[in-house]
Amino acid sequence: MNKMMLKIITIVAVSLMLSSCVGEEPNDIGYITALGIDKAEDGYNYTIQFANPTKISGGASESGGTGGDIVENLVVEAPTVYAAISHADSIVSKDLSLSHAKIIVISEEIAKEGLSEITDVVARNNDIRPDIYIAIAEDAGEYLEGVKPVVELNPVKYYQLTYENKKGGPVPQNNAGEFYMAYTSGDRDCALPLAGVAGGEKEKSDTDAGTGEEGSQDQSPSENDKNKNAKPVENGFGSGTKNYMPGEAGVQVKNKSETMGIAVFCGDTYIGRLGSSDADIYNILMGEISNSKATFYDEYNPDTPITMSLEEKRAPQFEIDRENKKVLIKLKLEAELLSIPKKHKNSPAIDIRAGEMVDRATEDFLHRVYNGMGSDLLGIRGKFKRFFLSNQKYREYVKTFDPKEWQFEVSTELRIKRTGMTYYY
Repeated sequence: MNKMMLKIITIVAVSLMLSSCVGEEPNDIGYITALGIDKAEDGYNYTIQFANPTKISGGASESGGTGGDIVENLVVEAPTVYAAISHADSIVSKDLSLSHAKIIVISEEIAKEGLSEITDVVARNNDIRPDIYIAIAEDAGEYLEGVKPVVELNPVKYYQLTYENKKGGPVPQNNAGEFYMAYTSGDRDCALPLAGVAGGEKEKSDTDAGTGEEGSQDQSPSENDKNKNAKPVENGFGSGTKNYMPGEAGVQVKNKSETMGIAVFCGDTYIGRLGSSDADIYNILMGEISNSKATFYDEYNPDTPITMSLEEKRAPQFEIDRENKKVLIKLKLEAELLSIPKKHKNSPAIDIRAGEMVDRATEDFLHRVYNGMGSDLLGIRGKFKRFFLSNQKYREYVKTFDPKEWQFEVSTELRIKRTGMTYYY
């Protein structure tokens, strides 16, 4: 064998070695889409939700699934996330992975004790992406059991579209990475999305619908008993509409799980909840509003709703009087009228009145969060960090910072675009 032939054989052998698979085959991995954590008698109950690939795209003898059967839920009791996944691996055939998980749902009972240990696991785990969302629910397992997407066949896409709505609206735009940075830096307190489940089990079977067939799995939407509990907004922008908590929005629902409202934190500890209208105001204050639809009842016409599309033209401006503990917040919004009573046609006064309503609603929100709950959601203390020569001095100041001592004034400049496309009624 000459030298040239020996070189060729060596190159081919090395190439074959480099092209071989050394990791797990994709077909051997089960991708977790969501994880729920509830208290148990001994440790925690982990609800592990994973995608059913045969229902998403159709297997050899499958034609794909609908809403409720694209995900599977498995509940195990374990002291840690790692132990839970290890137990679950012994139940299902595939090796479960958190690399594609979009959300961790944590019960209120656990959140009230603090999330530092859980978020530390998220920060240290190479499999979990830092942009994963954390939501707070009364019962995390119940929320995940109620998830039955009716227009999405990909469960990861369902959570992505629900929790990453960059237009603003009823869900605060904070993920696990932002929450971790907020409480470890001490610069501000954080808000997380609230999740819940519609109440009631009044599904109508096909027999009720007059088909005469019993045992059908195709059920009509159930009536939501919690809907009547929703409280109306009484002050400021959004007045006359309802300030929904999760689980209250739908009247008849097939997908019982809902996400809306704010879980308010002080440090890593959950201290209270606010509704969907409060989440709208929070997103405005955080500069997260873009083409967000807002409906309210003008005080001069309490029986006729007005709908606007809102967009922030610049980030909120803060003028802080540290000595007197007062903050002036300047908002600049641009709105497009989508529907309005005819008597308001071409009336410039609606600009001023709508701006004043934003002022009242925002000041009321800040009063409840700061003076009532004692949470620094805007990060006022963090805005002083640059004035301290050392981090130690800043830490000493943070210990003396009391959100309940601060007062807020809001000034909103709201301009309405005159596009000529408004619906008058």
